[in-house]
Amino acid sequence: MPSPAKPLLRLPPGLRGWLIGAVGVAGAILLARWVGARLPVTSWLFLQLAAIWAWQVVLAAACASAGYRLVDRTLPAGDWTPLEKLAVGYPAGVVLFVLGIYVAGFMHLLRPALAIVLPGIFLAIGAPPIVHCVRGWRAARAAGGAAVRIELGGLPLAATVVGLLLLGVLYLGALSPDAINYDASWQHLVIAQDYAREGRIVPFPGDWNKDLPHLGSVLNTWSFLVPGFATPALRWMTALHTEFCVFLFTLVGVAATARWFADRQRPATWTAFALFPGIFCYDSNIGGSADHFLGLFAAPLLLLTGKAAARLERGTCLVWGVVAGGALLTKAQGVYLCAPFAALLGLRAIQLGVARARGDRDAPPPSAIAQAAGLAGAATVAVLLPHLASNLVFFHNPVYPLLQDVFTGTTPHLDGAASIVKTMLADWRYLAPEPIADKLREGAKLAFNFSFVPHYSYVNNLPVFGSVFTLSLPLVLFLRDARRLWLGAALALAAVFTWALTYWLDRNLQGVTPALIAITAAILVRAWEVGLYARVGVAALVAIQLAWAGNVYFQGADRMSGALHLLRSTMIGRSADALARYRSDYVALGRSLPGDALLMLHDSHSMLGIDRRVVLDWVGFQGLFDYRLYKTPRDLYDRLRALGVTHVAWSPSSPPARSKQEELIFAAFADACGGRDARRFGPLSVFPLPAAPPPASAPYQVLVVGLGGYADGLYPVDALSACEELPPRLQRHAAPSKTSAPPAPAWTLLDEANAVFVATAAQPEGVTAARLDREFRPLRAYQAFRLLVRR
Repeated sequence: MPSPAKPLLRLPPGLRGWLIGAVGVAGAILLARWVGARLPVTSWLFLQLAAIWAWQVVLAAACASAGYRLVDRTLPAGDWTPLEKLAVGYPAGVVLFVLGIYVAGFMHLLRPALAIVLPGIFLAIGAPPIVHCVRGWRAARAAGGAAVRIELGGLPLAATVVGLLLLGVLYLGALSPDAINYDASWQHLVIAQDYAREGRIVPFPGDWNKDLPHLGSVLNTWSFLVPGFATPALRWMTALHTEFCVFLFTLVGVAATARWFADRQRPATWTAFALFPGIFCYDSNIGGSADHFLGLFAAPLLLLTGKAAARLERGTCLVWGVVAGGALLTKAQGVYLCAPFAALLGLRAIQLGVARARGDRDAPPPSAIAQAAGLAGAATVAVLLPHLASNLVFFHNPVYPLLQDVFTGTTPHLDGAASIVKTMLADWRYLAPEPIADKLREGAKLAFNFSFVPHYSYVNNLPVFGSVFTLSLPLVLFLRDARRLWLGAALALAAVFTWALTYWLDRNLQGVTPALIAITAAILVRAWEVGLYARVGVAALVAIQLAWAGNVYFQGADRMSGALHLLRSTMIGRSADALARYRSDYVALGRSLPGDALLMLHDSHSMLGIDRRVVLDWVGFQGLFDYRLYKTPRDLYDRLRALGVTHVAWSPSSPPARSKQEELIFAAFADACGGRDARRFGPLSVFPLPAAPPPASAPYQVLVVGLGGYADGLYPVDALSACEELPPRLQRHAAPSKTSAPPAPAWTLLDEANAVFVATAAQPEGVTAARLDREFRPLRAYQAFRLLVRR
């Protein structure tokens, strides 16, 4: 056997290492200088991405370490594996981090320094477990073992390769601001942007959606505070990367939960997310919204519920309350998880109490059960308290904009607000039936066929997530020692059933999906062990799902293309220009306004990038404007002035307003107050609110001809207030105050009108048409009708 070749230079080993390092660093500097002379270093997108990832490592380490220490000191010793502690600890750490941002926001301390100080505090709190792990690794290495041993082969290895490839696809689709979806550009990222700009927690009376629970938005406030990012797009990318990291930790929760319910320590269970490809589709993708932040809590909460059900141990129930509070603080849809899981624990408490009363000394005493339940409830309320308290202070209603009929002192308040919230903030078209029998019957059906029946966000009516979960449930019938699987399947089904009793937007199930993934993985793992024929069936089910869903994984091709375009921009030194193009119209509009401007955005929601205070006037989504009260442009002007609005923006190509009264009043207001000279920024036009109000005038008398819902005739403008977005049974169309005497046409009333709504199919001819053109001028024209006012 030939002897190993000797190095040309005989040097001490330590010096040799230093010299190799020095030569490598020198080569790196030389290469960087050579490339930098041809492609400026400042144009390297890699540096921005490296900075984003460095911050993500800091945030993830802060939340994971502090949360791990919390659960390590709270959960029963010996009952939890390190993976399970991490799966529960990270979401608990996120909750604590968000509470820290709330406290800082109440103290007006949301400043760039906080982005460094707060993670530093959390890392200091979580340092002991990290130090302990490092010492353990060193001891293992010193003993001749491997600090970390990963053994993968066969099917787990193949599953891991597929899972990593799909994570790469998912990351590419979330890399650039092209991934930002509509809701994020309206509310989720805008909340974080506004908190960071104002340096404090602020109310949103002009946008109801923003006043609902938004843990993800509060967490993303950190993304808007971290120093070093001058371009808005980089902050949006930081927020998207935070969401991606949250999803990675969600898979940790899936793995730990699947292992416990399967009662098997099997690797690669996290890859079962590939069987639920909805996350690759628009509206469910990583796009800045809240669904995946809610999903972070789903599997850990399922795991905590399963473990707590054994004896209702106080530490487990305390952590359950923290995680449940986090779910409810993320989205109102957190109730899909918390309500059925809490109900199960309640039933278990009753069962243990009865067993204790019958003499079972192994069952905990009633006092211990009461303490555990109290800790869970107190922890949940404590987590929710910052949101509830801020709403109480801002609006005199802790759950604003909900329950405005219960909290009658709610401010601001609209007449009929509770009904508007119920039917418009939550789209009435997707509400479950109101009769309890119908609700239960349809909910029970939907709990099993939800993945096969389209509800809002499907792709070509295909079952993009959940089918394998539903189809794997019968397998539990054939498995031995499957008590945990029965429990997990029942809890997961109960979560879907709770959704089916409320609001049939399947997109909202993304927050529940990680629990479904974990149970599906656990069932498939156990079924695989039964034997060859069982494996054939499991393999067939998985193969068919993967085969047909192959195109679903690339539903974000446009987002991936945008990411590739951004990456390519470095090669031509145009990365700064590429970053500046994202939502450039909105950024330019915001920069055209004074820093203290208050913009009213009419008939539009998307506002990310404007970075100024914004209120909406869209009925059903805000509590500041009620067009039913405005009879002239002066009325609207006075309301805007009273609220401090300085500028008004709208989209000239927007669809018709929700009522004909709103259509007329806003169009006439914009016409009288500078709308014709508005500056255009992409889809939006903006003009300053003039210092001089429009002249006072009598309320409009409106001639209506040919419009559906309204009889032909003359109406006072406030009689045209029927909201056409309400359910048909709630729409109230007034009768005209005056009609023409048959057989005379309605046009005989033209002399008494100073505004006209005329359907496209009812346009006049001859003398009447000429007179209409001579005496009236058009304000708005749509495919269905035209609006004109007297000259």
